[in-house]
Amino acid sequence: MAGDSLRGLAERHDLTSGAIAKRLKRELAALPRNEEITKQYCTRFGDVICVDGVYVLVKGFAKKIPFIYGIDYPTHDIPAGILDFAENEAAFVRLFLMWRDAGYQPTIVVADEAPALPGALCKVFPDARVQLCHVHILRNIRETLSISRRDETHLPFFRSMQKLLAMRGEENRRTFFQTMALSQTVRDGEWEILKSIRSRWDDLFRYESIQKQGISCPTTNNLIEGYNHHFKDRMRGIKGFESIASAERFLNAWMIKRRIQPFRDCGERFKHLNGKSSFDQSRNPELPYPDILL
Repeated sequence: MAGDSLRGLAERHDLTSGAIAKRLKRELAALPRNEEITKQYCTRFGDVICVDGVYVLVKGFAKKIPFIYGIDYPTHDIPAGILDFAENEAAFVRLFLMWRDAGYQPTIVVADEAPALPGALCKVFPDARVQLCHVHILRNIRETLSISRRDETHLPFFRSMQKLLAMRGEENRRTFFQTMALSQTVRDGEWEILKSIRSRWDDLFRYESIQKQGISCPTTNNLIEGYNHHFKDRMRGIKGFESIASAERFLNAWMIKRRIQPFRDCGERFKHLNGKSSFDQSRNPELPYPDILL
């Protein structure tokens, strides 16, 4: 979990790499399931959760498969995550059912443009809504229009989209968007993007109404992106997993470790979390601390 190699651990404990591997397997298998920890101990989650997936290589699969998980925004805690074969509706339904069974009930799910997510959310949490990540939206617009230093044809339009997404106030946004749509300089590719923005308008700007209710809601998935980078750093020394079971053991341990490890570098908004763990933020303080081996 700390990124140490099997060889390094073997030398430190004066064992063979094979013996270390067997010992690690036993200890990882003995850990409680992450979602069971949530179900038994956690009662102080918020209303907003960030969702994303990272891909891992498992023997027997030609391509990497997704590990999909969520981070509760106020506590930064991870109620549950799953390894599945694809980011399809069935996978998201399975994840959301796991949340529900563990007692987690989101109001807002912050996500990128995952086509399968809204339908799954409607099936499991019909009252919950989506807030689309503005960073992903802008990234996709840049890629769609092939904006680069060599070709800045669509750069003025892109900057207008940046301004629109950053704008506060529904009336201001509507007026600005209408001005863009009526502009005679709008090109064919840009028209498609404008139509797409209009069709997802509520999901793009839902955060504003949520914030007015006193609920902290981000406009980006930067929180979980940071966790993804940490995960990928840990995976650099791992070429892949021998089986689904071995991958799930590792992923379960990774989630638990992230939950019980104190924060050190939280920024201004979450500075109060430094020195504390995300699990301490979500767990019921009246219950004893669970017996976790990590």
